[in-house]
Amino acid sequence: MESPRHDDESHGGAAATALLHEMLLRARRDGEEPELSDEQLRSNDQLQEDEMLALEAIYGDNISILSAKDGLRCFQVHVHCEIPDGISVSAELSRDDNRDQNSRFFDTFSVQHLAPISFTCLMPPSYPSHHAPYFTLSSQWLDTVKVSSLCLMLDTIWSQQLGLEVVYGWVQWLQSSALSHLGFNDGIVIQQPDSMMGPVDVRVVADIVSVESAVQWLISYNEEQCHESFLIGLHDCMICFTERAGIDFNKLPCGHYFCQRCMETYSRMHVAEGTVLKLLCPNDKWGGIIPPSLLKRMLGDKDFERWERLTLQKTLDSMSDVAYCPRCVTACLEDEENNAQCSKCFFSFCTRCRYLRHIGERCISPEEKLLSLQDRNKVRQLSKGNFARSINLANEISGIKEVLRSSILCPHCGTAISRVSGCDHMLCSNCRQPFCYACGKPLHRGHSRIDQENSAGETLKVNPSSLITEMKKELVEERSRQHPCPTCRQLNPKMGNNNHIFCWACQVHYCALCRMVVRKSSEHYGPRGCKQHSVDP
Repeated sequence: MESPRHDDESHGGAAATALLHEMLLRARRDGEEPELSDEQLRSNDQLQEDEMLALEAIYGDNISILSAKDGLRCFQVHVHCEIPDGISVSAELSRDDNRDQNSRFFDTFSVQHLAPISFTCLMPPSYPSHHAPYFTLSSQWLDTVKVSSLCLMLDTIWSQQLGLEVVYGWVQWLQSSALSHLGFNDGIVIQQPDSMMGPVDVRVVADIVSVESAVQWLISYNEEQCHESFLIGLHDCMICFTERAGIDFNKLPCGHYFCQRCMETYSRMHVAEGTVLKLLCPNDKWGGIIPPSLLKRMLGDKDFERWERLTLQKTLDSMSDVAYCPRCVTACLEDEENNAQCSKCFFSFCTRCRYLRHIGERCISPEEKLLSLQDRNKVRQLSKGNFARSINLANEISGIKEVLRSSILCPHCGTAISRVSGCDHMLCSNCRQPFCYACGKPLHRGHSRIDQENSAGETLKVNPSSLITEMKKELVEERSRQHPCPTCRQLNPKMGNNNHIFCWACQVHYCALCRMVVRKSSEHYGPRGCKQHSVDP
């Protein structure tokens, strides 16, 4: 068993110790502390020592020995209320910092680990024969009125067993019965400070905190404890079905986790084969993303650079408004008139025929381009030109032949359109004009082969260019709503208007406004600090 910690500052240990000494001095001044014989003092000292040994054996890391004057025994116990299957928490919140009763609403969430209540105790020389121990209670999520009711209940327990050791009974009652005493059998309710009325006991060492601070403390503590429980627990990998400790697993944002060895093999396989867009969560049902910071740790610098390069290439290939320069193969942005200018070699070209830009002139048709390529290929074969260049020309000719064989040219703009399924009613992905796939003519009112109103429920071919544009807008908007972690630079979204963010990658709490790590939310947010809730511009 590890020895108890010696810490004067944990959970307000110094403030609680000072208050306990003040209470003892006041009791001596008022004559409440009796004069005892040496034999009685020795007997009390032995009983206190035995009780301390029992407390240290039972609570271990949850008990801290505090320094006290005159050799008195002073300690602090972090009491964890029992919630075997978790508990729901309902918080009374206000919309946009409006304190009007009509603007308040309740938000409910559940926690598996409840933040502890700090019980600080000082044993006087007259305990347990004549006087009860001096104690204080503090909590970062309970209001002062509720903590005061707990203090009164501890007094009642002492009155029922005068002259006996009571500290263990106090701690045990706080652990097993405190929530039911406060009326939290079916869930915890946290209300606004102005809705609480009642006396406050002098033994309560706690400030009046806002509902937002209490909620944030509960959520943060629950997340930390869940993460620690996962690390020390045993889990089965869903890939190799091997049982390992949680520290050997990689946990993804979607909630799935896999052992490090399987994830490294899985990631390197996709990078080696170039299928980086399929490098998602191995769980086929969800397919969540794998954070780049995690990929970098698993792949190493060399493979991670290849992953970045391939991801960029695949992303550019999927964009309808990105074309590659025919001269230097640099990615270029296409304008509305199907023209582009290379940022590297400054070559201006038509993205449809990939020839020199021809403003105001008719673009070359696929048939004309095929004939031109065939003529150039014949010339190169007769002149015994570059062999690799001839192969590229032959491949391009073959590709154009296949397009002409399996597609119909749009009668409006000449773009090759291929039908996968459905009726003959087609919608050009380039100019967005309808035409008939059977006869290759534009649609008109009364067309014999097409139902203009699509009354049969046939699905029109969707324009991929417009879909990709909408997806790009959504990605830009989503990225603008995320905030980088000051420690690992991982982007994390805000939960509603709450500026307090928990980074799932490095397990750090930080502020979205100042981008500083938040050690204690009650000190960081407030009148002199950052505003905890605000709407992003």
